[in-house]
Amino acid sequence: MKIRYITSGLMPALLVCAATFATSCDETLEIGKDINDSNYADIYQNDAYLRDGKSGEASTVVELYNNNYQTTVQLGLSKASAKGSAATISIDPAYLETYNKEHETDFEIFPQDQVSIDNDGALTIDAGGKTAYDNITIEAGTTLKEDKTYAIPLTISDPSGDLNIKNETDRHCVYLVKDMRGASDAYKGENAVKGFLYFEVNGVNPLNALAFQLENGKVLWDAVVLFAANINYSAADGRPYVACNPQVQYLLDNSETLLQPLRRRGVKVLLGLLGNHDMTGLAQLSKQGAKDFARELGQYVKAYNLDGVNFDDEYSESPDLNNPALTSKGSAAAARLCYETKQMMPDKMVTVFAYGSMWGTSSVDGVDANEWCDAVVPNYGGTAYPLGQMGKDKCAGAAYEFARNLGSPLTASKAQSLISGGYGWFMGFAPSPEKFVSQFGKLTGAETLYGSPLKAPFIYYKWNDPTPYPYPDKW
Repeated sequence: MKIRYITSGLMPALLVCAATFATSCDETLEIGKDINDSNYADIYQNDAYLRDGKSGEASTVVELYNNNYQTTVQLGLSKASAKGSAATISIDPAYLETYNKEHETDFEIFPQDQVSIDNDGALTIDAGGKTAYDNITIEAGTTLKEDKTYAIPLTISDPSGDLNIKNETDRHCVYLVKDMRGASDAYKGENAVKGFLYFEVNGVNPLNALAFQLENGKVLWDAVVLFAANINYSAADGRPYVACNPQVQYLLDNSETLLQPLRRRGVKVLLGLLGNHDMTGLAQLSKQGAKDFARELGQYVKAYNLDGVNFDDEYSESPDLNNPALTSKGSAAAARLCYETKQMMPDKMVTVFAYGSMWGTSSVDGVDANEWCDAVVPNYGGTAYPLGQMGKDKCAGAAYEFARNLGSPLTASKAQSLISGGYGWFMGFAPSPEKFVSQFGKLTGAETLYGSPLKAPFIYYKWNDPTPYPYPDKW
């Protein structure tokens, strides 16, 4: 340890370090000398920030399934207000150019006359308080285009003198709005537990998700993962890249007939990514490697009109640490990839299978996991857990493997535990039409979740065929 000595010009003293202590005498504090208090300035500041009141996110996606959507915007402070604080919340169209440049997006401004903020955006935080909220109503109107994302950039204006705003991210809250009124068959309510389904696409048509329908006509599954494309290393280009096997590529090339029918019913279609037995992996990319790979993923999602990605850290070899695109394997690198991917596609879903090193780090560059992960699902029989400021609404509380009968089927009791536990998802893996009768029997809890039982199988889709066929009595 180090011993701190005090010296004064008015009272000189000789202080000697005893040789019996293995200590250093190099730290001194001089009385009477001016102190540089710049290092302590932040302790007197009260930092303000803007967030969506429902999600707690600085950038959040709003899907309009009805003619209007209501939420709140939150003005928050880093510590309690001493004498009371105030600010005004308003739409800032000029910030959209900055946001689009940062994320390499081209979002258009949402019609401002279709957004209303209570109290003309005025917010007041009483002395001793740390938060204030204003209600926001977003009207769908008649001019919005499907498959197009619009932005509502809100800003803090006219803050009272006691408030400090550290950066543009804290000053703004951005709502990314999509018109989903024409694709609402999978929508079962804003707070309903949602279904997350993986398809082994080498042999099974992902359109079979549409065979899982409730008696009320709603589609059971809310998100479908194409399992899976791979991350691989290109020696010729000297970088990791997205590698698609022939079946994944066939689905992408035939997106209009084999994938878009899902999206038109409101089912999200995600590209699954998996390691593939070389030195690259989803949890071992360097910062630059993650940025480059995320940019390519963004191009895939945009080109094939998908809704996001899912990351599964399996089947990768040890990284070559001499390669600048790679780093040591771990959850910090995995989190970096999620963060960079969300930066490239803020209006899309970034999701994680909590396996290997894919899950465990709660922030990247000070940005909480709640901002860059939209859903996390567990291994069969487990439950996913939130990180940072995430809630369980982004976690799957059950996971079941249909092909081998592993994990937690969606029974009535399991469904009730998802509701009472506050979980937002349940997960299924690898269903197939040959076993639909028994597999549908593992989903009896649908009635508990949605008030409508699952309909017996009545249609199915053959491999790479967009035609729905009547479900046969026998195979």
